[in-house]
Amino acid sequence: MSELKRELGFWDALTIGAGTMIGAGIFLLAGVALEMSGPAAIFAYILSGIVCMITASSAAELATGMPTSGGDYYFVSRSLGPALGAISGVGIWLSLTFAIAFYLYGMGEYLSQFLPVTAFWGAFIGGVLLTVLNVIGAKESGRTQVVVVLTLLVILSSFSFLGVFNIDTNNFSPFFPFGTSPIMGTTALVFVSFLGFVKIAAVAEEIKEPSKNLPRALIGSVALVTILYVVILLVIGGMFTQDTIGSVRDPLTAAARTMLGNPGVVVLIFAGLLATVSSANASILASSRINLAMARDRMVPNWLSKIHETRLTPYRAIIFTGILALTFLLLDSLEDLAKVASVLQLYSYAALNIGCVILRASNPDWYKPTYRSPGTPGLQILAALGCLGIIIYSGTFAQIAVVVLITGSLIWYAAWGRSKVEFEHSLPELKKNWEQSGLKIFTQPIERHEAEVTEEWTPGVRELNAKEPRHILTALANPKTEGVLLRVSKFIATGETEGGKVTGLSIVKVPYQTPLSTIRKKLSERDKVEGKIRETFKKYERKEPDAASGKEEILDKTTFEAVSEAAYNVFNGLIYETEQRKADMILMGWKGEFNIGRIHKSPVQKIISDTKADVGVFKDRGFEKIDSILLPWGGGYHAQLGLEIGLRISRNMNSTLTLLRLVKEGTDLEDEEERLRKFVLTLTDSPDRVRIKVRVAPDITNGILEEYNEESYDLTIIGASHEWSIRQVLFGTVTDIVADSAPSSVLMVRRYVTEDWKQKASEGLKRMKEQLGLSSSPDSLN
Repeated sequence: MSELKRELGFWDALTIGAGTMIGAGIFLLAGVALEMSGPAAIFAYILSGIVCMITASSAAELATGMPTSGGDYYFVSRSLGPALGAISGVGIWLSLTFAIAFYLYGMGEYLSQFLPVTAFWGAFIGGVLLTVLNVIGAKESGRTQVVVVLTLLVILSSFSFLGVFNIDTNNFSPFFPFGTSPIMGTTALVFVSFLGFVKIAAVAEEIKEPSKNLPRALIGSVALVTILYVVILLVIGGMFTQDTIGSVRDPLTAAARTMLGNPGVVVLIFAGLLATVSSANASILASSRINLAMARDRMVPNWLSKIHETRLTPYRAIIFTGILALTFLLLDSLEDLAKVASVLQLYSYAALNIGCVILRASNPDWYKPTYRSPGTPGLQILAALGCLGIIIYSGTFAQIAVVVLITGSLIWYAAWGRSKVEFEHSLPELKKNWEQSGLKIFTQPIERHEAEVTEEWTPGVRELNAKEPRHILTALANPKTEGVLLRVSKFIATGETEGGKVTGLSIVKVPYQTPLSTIRKKLSERDKVEGKIRETFKKYERKEPDAASGKEEILDKTTFEAVSEAAYNVFNGLIYETEQRKADMILMGWKGEFNIGRIHKSPVQKIISDTKADVGVFKDRGFEKIDSILLPWGGGYHAQLGLEIGLRISRNMNSTLTLLRLVKEGTDLEDEEERLRKFVLTLTDSPDRVRIKVRVAPDITNGILEEYNEESYDLTIIGASHEWSIRQVLFGTVTDIVADSAPSSVLMVRRYVTEDWKQKASEGLKRMKEQLGLSSSPDSLN
């Protein structure tokens, strides 16, 4: 495939960043920040937010120019070279590891408030569990992350709203009780509250419309949490005096108790646990991606990037990071963990901003960003200086950590990476441009690149055609039924004189810990899975024993293609592959009881509603051969597709297709039959195998079930129902009842139609006539 599937939209991307930032930082550091700087601590959060928003803009430009799962490590290494990239990669990884320990510490603090454990042991147990869960592949899906972030936003926004009415403005005086000097030190402490937003850029290759969604999500997530942090800090600062804030263990919980009593405490503790667990888990996930990116460059031993054969997670990197994070808990200092995590990330943010400037000046051929950060180079230099300034005020312990990071990383690169790392970066181009233009390279106009426009496959209403070959994509998930699905697909795909195409697709579900690009390069199961699909195909390359005379050769011309792909969400993957391969129908199997109600409540409904192709869902109730097919006829779009498919199968398998038309008392049966026969002739020149039965029935459901009592059928084809009346809620649809009760295998089909007003009006008019009793159809239920 030429490109990666893009599964993440704007809200998914926004919640990736916001979900990582809304963690222990605000829950545990708000009181400490107020103790250090008084109400003026809000400027520490504002300063952090400004630096991070500029950095977010730089990251958006870099990510649209170099979409990759490596994130800021990749950006720095490609802009500033492998040596500084090594420092950045190790720094980001260690920053995330210290942040994990910080989040775990916070989780332990909250657990200790209602469980008989110390904060350390609560953090330790939580860390072990999260490490194990990430190793086995348990993860927050995009939807779960959205729910977590929205829950936290609702709780914290409600807390802020109620808190505004409990503020004593006297507590804001003096606003700068210790002057302005503590602001930078406070900024170094609380900066950990902003870690994580660049993680959005690490999944740039998986985001839809990155030139638009990346900058919005990156900058928007930082702006959102900055505003939230400032309001929360003002509420707490207005509820507690400067003299008492230092003695309050957890100011958010204490404030909630003041406003709402014990119920408020329970809600805030729940929010704190949710935030710290979510942030710790997200940081473990992000750290594994950094390890994989560095291993891909041979910056670290490949041993660390080993992917588990069955779990498909980078388990060694996760375990190593988990053990290190648990070791960092021995520091037993929330402030030290926060500051070290902050300063290690601050170095990388400074390098990222400078890297954006360098890449602009170098302008290599491989760097074609579709988003340009405004204010370059001034804003980027300002943000980089801001990062370095915060490090200077971070304290001796954190500064030592930065020196050790830089020294250790350079020694590691010289001893290990220098002889192994080979990748293209911008420094040679920078040198060449500098020799030609000097300082002008930083101010010269930049060529803008439009976002790559890929032709979107937007088919209109596919004309009914039972003669031409089709391309069927068959979703294979169950070895027991895949042979049957492929066989049915073959019957449907084969045209009257030409063979069609069947693509057997197996989707491997990948944990979010592992980039899709990495899986595609190493997926050891791929050949094995595709080999099994090919083996199944071979069973049906021989002539069908019950095929119509003269059709064996045509059936044998239908080609099979075996495909195995990776996706975070199987159903998104199926939709993507269907559209990328321009298949005009997707066929899936169904386990368990079979009706539209159950399908509607399952993830399959997403395929039915979002796929730009016809959809078939097949329930196998025994499938030896096909001599007789039943198609209940209502005349709608989906029933028409059912007729086309029935004609294809009956032609290729020498079977009889029965169109069952049920009408109410007083209907002219001969006229109904004649109209149906004329419609059939529009799709086939050989209607001999089509039997039309028009019969009077008090209601559709009982009429179909009565047909089953009178005759036996090997296959029933049902068009998806359009009923939306109260009867559907009380009794279920006709399709549901028939699908559940049919003694034969059932193929439920849904025809893809564009949502234009003519089709909607046509279907709406048809249903209205049925409900008003103006059509020849009987009521669906008595």
